Amino acid sequence: MRWGRDRAEPARSALLVGPAVLLVAAILYGPTLYVGFQSFFDWRPNSPSPFVGLDNYLTVLGSDSFQTVMWNQFVLILGLPLWVIVPLMITFLLHKDVKAPGLWRTIYFVPAVLSPALVGILFRALLGSDGVVNAGLRKIGLDWLALGWLTEPHLVKPVIIVLILWAQVGVGVVIFSAALSAVPEELFEAAELDGAGWWTRLTRIAVPSIKDAIWLWVGFQVIAIFLFMFGWVYVLTGGGPGLASTTIDFLVYQEVFRFGFFPTAAAMSMLMVLVLLALFGVPAALVRRRMRGTS
Repeated sequence: MRWGRDRAEPARSALLVGPAVLLVAAILYGPTLYVGFQSFFDWRPNSPSPFVGLDNYLTVLGSDSFQTVMWNQFVLILGLPLWVIVPLMITFLLHKDVKAPGLWRTIYFVPAVLSPALVGILFRALLGSDGVVNAGLRKIGLDWLALGWLTEPHLVKPVIIVLILWAQVGVGVVIFSAALSAVPEELFEAAELDGAGWWTRLTRIAVPSIKDAIWLWVGFQVIAIFLFMFGWVYVLTGGGPGLASTTIDFLVYQEVFRFGFFPTAAAMSMLMVLVLLALFGVPAALVRRRMRGTS
């Protein structure tokens, strides 16, 4: 009787969980599959849409605007070490060497709960050509530092990188703090007794112990660079100057809602999906294959 009951348990679990899984899959993957299907057509809603094969993809890959935007994405990814190292170091400082660490974590986390629209408006007021920062620099005689932070092509991407750091550092601190709290304190105390300094304890004990959380944060940031930049770019720079701060999600928005180019927007969307799969799916498959080979 018990054996039969054990065999029926997975079936009951699947019956309970199955509808929810199917619903989530339909919501997440249904639109993606639909856009992927339409990317092979000269997609015109409510009008005849002839099949064009790979023409939409060839058009997108050959366009100067798409190449510029992909370069922008690459430059933003260069900010990844900064987005990982800074919250990691703050977390380690708050772990032991600072009084009231919970208060400081809350302070760091506050920008993360603000909407990108609000943050964008705030930084436009601060960093605009006639904004607070430039006005203050001119007042103290540092006119040469009063730059076009949001209007110079070579400055706008570094500004966005710093903005994302300011806005998201608190989330990284919370994630790393949760992971670090599970590391036995005896490891740090023993290393300290052996004369290990702050940097050694961070790199030799903390980082290896929470590497899974670090990889989680890296993955989240990479996905955010491709999928969640729209709010910042739309409010802060409008994609300008020119295309200097345009990201792939903002370009897709423009293709659809500004120009009505549905076929190329669909192709761009699928190329974005393929890039994310290459960044995460391939490494995950290699790691899984390696783990099977060693087991």
